[in-house]
This record gives sequence, structure tokens and C-alpha cells, in this order.
Amino acid sequence: MHDLQEAYEMITNRFEEWKERQRLVGVEQGVELGRLDGERTLVLRQIQHRFGDLPVELRLRLQSASQAELENLADRVLDATSVDDLFQ
Repeated sequence: MHDLQEAYEMITNRFEEWKERQRLVGVEQGVELGRLDGERTLVLRQIQHRFGDLPVELRLRLQSASQAELENLADRVLDATSVDDLFQ
């Protein structure tokens, strides 16, 4: 009976450790998604400030942009002469 109790406690402990690791992974993913959303919002504001409202198709491209693409757009918005130049 003692062995069964030890096995149960070991499995329970491992499960709790696994749950905590999964929770931390979820928190990290949430933070990363929040950061990406913030970058996307800032780039959109920069573009709108410089060129006015974006057409729907360009908004959709912006919504699916990766972090690297957003960083590139943030740099390019400073020198682009038009929205078309920015998204070329």
C-alpha cells in the first residue's frame, strides 16, 4: 500500500509540475502576442499619421505581418514617399 501511495504522490507532483510549466508557456505566449499587437498598433498609427487611412487590403497585410515585417515597416515609414512604396 505504501508503494501505491508513493507512486500516486510522484505522479501527482509530476502532473503539477507539468501544469505549472504549461501555464508559464501560456503566459510567455500571451506576452509575446501582446507585444506583437502593440507593435502592429504603433506601426498602423505611424502609417496613418503619415499617409492617412489605409485601404482594407493593406490593413489585412498589416494584421498578418510578422514581428520582423512590422519592424521593417516601422523603419520604412520614415522614408517612404507613398503607401505603395511602403508596402512594395
